[in-house]
Amino acid sequence: MKLVNSVYTELASYFTVVNMKNFTRTERFLSLFTTLRAGEGRGARILCAQAFVLMFAYYLLKVIREPMILADGSAELKAYTTAIQALLLMVIVPYFARLYQRASARKGKHHIFRNTLLFFVFNLFAFALAFQMGFPVAIAFYVWLGIFSVMVLTLFWAFATDLFNLKSGQRIFPLIASATALGALLGAGSANWLDTKLGHGGVMVFSACLLIIPLWLSRLTEVLIPGDSGAVTPDIRESEPYPLMEGFQVVWRSRYLTLIACLVIVLNLINTNGEYILASFVTTEAHALGSLGVLEQGVPNSLADSFITRFYSQYLFITTSLSFIIQLLLVPRIFNRFGIRGALHFLPLIMIASYSLIALFPILLVVRAAMIAENSINYSLQTTTRHTLFLPVKREEKYVGKHTIDTFFFRVGDVLSGSFVYLASTVVGLSIVGFVSINIALATILLVISRAIGTRHDVSAQENIGNMPPIVRTPLEDLYITAGTLSYMQIDADTFIDPDVGDALRYEAFALHSNRLPGWIKFDALGRNFQFHPPASSEGCLQIRVVARDFDGLEAEVSFTVNYGVREQAEQTGPG
Repeated sequence: MKLVNSVYTELASYFTVVNMKNFTRTERFLSLFTTLRAGEGRGARILCAQAFVLMFAYYLLKVIREPMILADGSAELKAYTTAIQALLLMVIVPYFARLYQRASARKGKHHIFRNTLLFFVFNLFAFALAFQMGFPVAIAFYVWLGIFSVMVLTLFWAFATDLFNLKSGQRIFPLIASATALGALLGAGSANWLDTKLGHGGVMVFSACLLIIPLWLSRLTEVLIPGDSGAVTPDIRESEPYPLMEGFQVVWRSRYLTLIACLVIVLNLINTNGEYILASFVTTEAHALGSLGVLEQGVPNSLADSFITRFYSQYLFITTSLSFIIQLLLVPRIFNRFGIRGALHFLPLIMIASYSLIALFPILLVVRAAMIAENSINYSLQTTTRHTLFLPVKREEKYVGKHTIDTFFFRVGDVLSGSFVYLASTVVGLSIVGFVSINIALATILLVISRAIGTRHDVSAQENIGNMPPIVRTPLEDLYITAGTLSYMQIDADTFIDPDVGDALRYEAFALHSNRLPGWIKFDALGRNFQFHPPASSEGCLQIRVVARDFDGLEAEVSFTVNYGVREQAEQTGPG
């Protein structure tokens, strides 16, 4: 144990930024996508690596579970596994609350996530062994993977919310979510090739080995978070054992968490209805092409399988690719421009618009485009926003409350959605137009819930930490340079300070009157460096203003004057 501790200490000291005022190469690259502070890059990079590996391994397993259950069971059996998962989670949630209470008493925030992941890694090795020995594990594996996906990913995000304060998490979470999207995309793309090389059992072993990486990195991550970016001190722990219903009571006691649970259920209802609508249009199109007919010998027409496979392959590829692009390029900017409250409104509004468009133009092309838009926004912006909602809550609510919502209520939403589709289509005989109309109404309800959550999030955020504008701490002195020579100037990191814990500043420089710097002046916003190279024999003066803007758009500015000319002229216009 001492050896392990020394390894972690050495790695932490290696990764610690020596000069916290300077950006590393990693931070410069990551700053292309979001706002970072010096010192946050290495912690963010390791969290991104953990998120990538988790999703990559999960999608490897997700791809092989389909042929496994179809070989050992039936297509209808898949529908029943969701209900089984919900029943098992009803048992798991209460005992997880007690596990949290015991683990939270230990020093370090990584124990809950790491120990849970370790348990699932052992499970995966056991499944691989049983499969290789010829045991029928398909149904158990299908149920296990469904529970693994919601529990491990939920605990990873709970761990992340426990590491960062509100301001820092709001900036860094889009990067972490981008890594999950990339992991899902590459995992799904390489699963088939890897399965042909290793077989189902080999993919299980390979995935289990991959999952050891985030398990090991979790402890290192905790020591790499800068103090000003870290979460506040954990809550005082309860000494009395939790009652068995504590996991559910944590949600019911908080109006905020109850609204998030309602959001998850309504969102699942809409999404399941939407997938049913899409499937109906796909099969109708296939019928029109004559591709769902059955040959006289009883063999399904190969054209049907080809059409549906090609359609869903393209559909899923476009959706996951677009989700990754939105996550990487747009989500940080939406958070910056509209905040968490504004980000919550995007998906309901897109749903209302897309299903209204389907009602006006009920053709496959429109339905396909609408579902791609819905799912790509849901998998990127909506999912990241939902994780970010837990930044300002109590530590117990981050783990126990989030776990209950993202596992039990998520699966309950799936069960209710499946039951609704069955009753509406089979018993009631609701038409596709009816499903579209219901989804418009549900999307409106989702918008109302999102507005309520956004309001309460703002209140929680204000109670957690307010937002104040940056402050100019040190004015800049005027500069005197010789024309025709290259000169440099760096703005000190303490020139501007932000009173908000965890906030970060972006810098811009402008000429006072034209708002554009002349070509002979270059400004590196990350390094806060100016490079001056006025033309030879030129002379004059230029007033420059430097603006520091925080993540929420509040700003402060300071100005200075650059005097340039031949050496004698520059000295004559110098101070004194």
